[in-house]
Amino acid sequence: MQANRIHLILSDSKTETRKLAIFGSKYLSILTIEVSDDNASCTVEQTFGPFKDWIMDAQWMIENDDSSIQMSIVYAHNFMEIVRLNGSGSVDVLYSVQCQVRCILYSARIFGTTRDTLTIASGTVFNEVHIWKPLIKDECDDAVVYKKLIGHEGVIFCVRFNHDASQIASVSDDRTIRIWSLEDESKQPLILFGHTARVWDCQFVGQYLVSISEDSTCRVWKNALLQEDVEDEDNENGNDCIACWEGHASKNVWSCAINPEHNVVATGGQDSGIRLWSFASIKNSRIDSEEDLNSFPLPAERGKDYVRNFAMVKDQMLIGATTEGYLLKCDKSKNVWEEIQHDSSYRNYAIMKSSKCGRVVVIGNIYGDLIVISPENKFEPVKVPAHKQKLFEIFIESSSNENILYIVSNGYNERVLFHVLDLSSSKPSLETLYNIEMPVEKTTILSIGIVEEHNILICGSRESALLIYRIPSYRASLDHAVQRLKASLQLRRSHGRQAITSVLVRPRSRTDDDEEQETNGDVDFWTTGRDGCYIQYRLCLLKEASEKMPSDAGCTEAEEQETQLGVASRGDTLVRSRDMTLEKIYRNKVTKGTLEGSLFIDNELLLLGFFRKHFFVYNEKKNFVMTSINCGGGHRRWNFFADDAKLNKSAFAFIRKEVLFAHFRDISGMDEGFNDSILQQNYHGREVRALRFLELPCKGMKEPWPLLFVTGGEDTILRIQQYMPSSTSGFHTLVNIRKHTTVIKTIDYSQGSSTLLFTSGGLEELRCWKIEVLSPRAEQEPVHLNCLEMANCPALTKDIEVRIMDITTFAISPKYHIIGAVYSDSMIRFWLFNEDSRKFSLVADGTWHAKCILQICHVQVDGHVYFFTSATEGGIAMWDIHDELQSALEKVDELEAEPTLAAFRLSEPLHYYRTHMSGVNGLEAIPYKDKKHLLVVTGGEDNAVSATVLHIQDDNTIKPIGDSFIIPDAHASSVTGIKCVGDIIFTCSTDQRLNIWKVTNNLEDGSVSLTLSAATFLDVPDPSALDAVSLNGCIHAAATGIGLQSIKYGQLKQ
Repeated sequence: MQANRIHLILSDSKTETRKLAIFGSKYLSILTIEVSDDNASCTVEQTFGPFKDWIMDAQWMIENDDSSIQMSIVYAHNFMEIVRLNGSGSVDVLYSVQCQVRCILYSARIFGTTRDTLTIASGTVFNEVHIWKPLIKDECDDAVVYKKLIGHEGVIFCVRFNHDASQIASVSDDRTIRIWSLEDESKQPLILFGHTARVWDCQFVGQYLVSISEDSTCRVWKNALLQEDVEDEDNENGNDCIACWEGHASKNVWSCAINPEHNVVATGGQDSGIRLWSFASIKNSRIDSEEDLNSFPLPAERGKDYVRNFAMVKDQMLIGATTEGYLLKCDKSKNVWEEIQHDSSYRNYAIMKSSKCGRVVVIGNIYGDLIVISPENKFEPVKVPAHKQKLFEIFIESSSNENILYIVSNGYNERVLFHVLDLSSSKPSLETLYNIEMPVEKTTILSIGIVEEHNILICGSRESALLIYRIPSYRASLDHAVQRLKASLQLRRSHGRQAITSVLVRPRSRTDDDEEQETNGDVDFWTTGRDGCYIQYRLCLLKEASEKMPSDAGCTEAEEQETQLGVASRGDTLVRSRDMTLEKIYRNKVTKGTLEGSLFIDNELLLLGFFRKHFFVYNEKKNFVMTSINCGGGHRRWNFFADDAKLNKSAFAFIRKEVLFAHFRDISGMDEGFNDSILQQNYHGREVRALRFLELPCKGMKEPWPLLFVTGGEDTILRIQQYMPSSTSGFHTLVNIRKHTTVIKTIDYSQGSSTLLFTSGGLEELRCWKIEVLSPRAEQEPVHLNCLEMANCPALTKDIEVRIMDITTFAISPKYHIIGAVYSDSMIRFWLFNEDSRKFSLVADGTWHAKCILQICHVQVDGHVYFFTSATEGGIAMWDIHDELQSALEKVDELEAEPTLAAFRLSEPLHYYRTHMSGVNGLEAIPYKDKKHLLVVTGGEDNAVSATVLHIQDDNTIKPIGDSFIIPDAHASSVTGIKCVGDIIFTCSTDQRLNIWKVTNNLEDGSVSLTLSAATFLDVPDPSALDAVSLNGCIHAAATGIGLQSIKYGQLKQ
């Protein structure tokens, strides 16, 4: 398309070999698609254009008396033509007409493939849709508009006819979708609200409507205009969105296609991702009517008795306890209640929980007894008096032994007990081993998780406290009395003041070739809360402490160890005890409602919650609501079961108005039309503003070294990727994190005791991350990479317009890192980051440039560090604060006590010179020739590139060597990035050129000159960041803007 955007792809379904017409701007091309088995080929047959005007829509014409290719075309100035496309590339106009309303169009659509059936809908700048037929003219020989559709409050972005042109859909800048009846003018248009941003398209699919929007969603609606004599209340329900498919990053789903069978929807987003969605899943995923639920009322002969509590055994059976003390069971296929047991202790109160394996159900009564029953009557009920008061909650966890279950019971305002249930014999045994002590603060346990291989119990409370206990092996304690266990560590207010509703320990994969994983003392787990958030933690167990613990170790009554306390609301992200460290890795809010549970199935995290009247299951990995069930709102007693991550087999049950309801889903045999919902992985959803290659050590790996790079942009997402030439996209995303509030503008990293990544951008945000890289198991697999959030630098101003423009970092000692940052308010600040304390401290600040500072970099020469800054006035300043930084290291404790009070102020730069007429967007300084010379290269908004050699004299003054070498027309527009690799310099510009310059030494005066050695056109629009690295015998250069492009060079001659 000659570098033009493609606006539409039009299929010719009448031919045996599928032809496509694609158009964009003023050009149109004809393509041939051939598909055989799993292979497809595309051939461009002919390209036509430029046409007279921008093409808004095109349609194949089918005339019986002509075998040539004819098309009808609507143009942006509201006129149309019928043209013949000749094999020679020429175009013959067969018919042309101007619409009587002369205006600019935002959209248009053609219906009909013959002249007699042609109808055109024009979306005008007047917020109206005009319907006209090209063959019906007025006295001025203009086509007559015979219908105007008025009602939108914004420009019309798209219009579409249904299959017989009886209805038309229009979408607008006003965020609404309107469906108009073209046959019955008495019908009011159907107005659909729901998208939170501009709507780009809406298509008819049978009884449904499918829309895409700037809000990054694809929504499915019921077309209520197809229903006859619809009451107002039904109309209101029909206007609701019946499915909202979320999966694209950031904003804008630009395109949508539906297969001919109307069972698969494909969407393409601004994030470059392509996703598939199933229509077949709509009915099974969105349950809005009580008619879609199974009810399990008690038979009439039981009178006023009803099920007060229940447990669900997988998705097959329900066990209920009634108000009259009866224990009943019901098979879902029969819907008939059978009596299991009658016990007066169940009367009006019973707590129930089923095991994941489905072998047992544990019941707690009002007297504090624990009763273990078998749903399949494999053994007689076992009753153990455990508590003195009624049971508040029961938890059941599996073990590595299929015949052993761990049970934790929580008495109402009483103690918490840890039991072991042994199912190895025909008569199960229940042993109480530990009394789990609560802190002095009020703590009511609502959730637990057990890490069996490390003997760890994790508890979450109603008061938002997270407690960690060391428990001994139950095998070593069967002959002992009940032991008292005290928490080793606790974190209060982890979810604010809201309850922790679930603790989910990430299962470890158990493979013979992964001994390191088995011996690693790190435990990852998640918690969910009623604040709508989930949090990922890492619990690090110190081997030294673990090895000293005896077989019956634990914090018992004899040990007077203080429980280490952290408070999340005051910023504690790391809590240490003598033998463990709890670290918060990630926190994310996924709903305005509450999260009530979590599952980890098939390596995917599923979050369970309630929002308004619906229960939902949210896929954390794929970022969309998998199912939504109208149950009336949150319930005290509910159960959910899932057999797989796709919820092909799942069940949800709850009690409402004294009746037990359930929804059973089984679509394992249903053909959705595709195997994977992600056809192409997404990238950033908006402009990419920051790019950095990572040259990191990878444990246990030999050459070739992995090529890793980090990007960040307007969509606030931080992505760490690995170059994978064997993959379809050419790269693999290792980490995808959204923690920044606004744009990520710059990225840098520093290698000390650990590898630290620093990201910054709007609102003065400066964040620190810890990077860990481990070798892959197989040669062609990506590396294992962890990115842990370390700290967030404090902001010093209240002005929301102030942003960090650039940063530069280095390790001044193994545990201390220096971060130089320049700000849009002309401030220069130097921060110190302490790896041990995870704290930022301000070392120096000051202003010298009169304008906004754009860039900062540093260079180390013979152990001495120099900094360079550039600003919008076109000048470059050189700073020497090396000695002051070294002095600051001697008083780190004082700095951290007052982290926003600078140790010293910046004064005058060591050297200043000006080489540009306006802002300097590219700045790089490297050692040159020896330890006394520096090469500084810059690129500016004046399109120029300059190179300057500076001599560091014995008295530490700076002497320029010759004049700066300036190429005033190095690019056709503003230079946005510059990078040096040895004596090779890369520059990029908004002219979409990547230029390679060779540095030549001037032997007469020691200055340098630049010679253009190569230039490459970039496919990425608006390049804004550039980086390059020499790795594995090659040079990789990459530029980012609206996307990313990386180019691999052999070693260039230097």
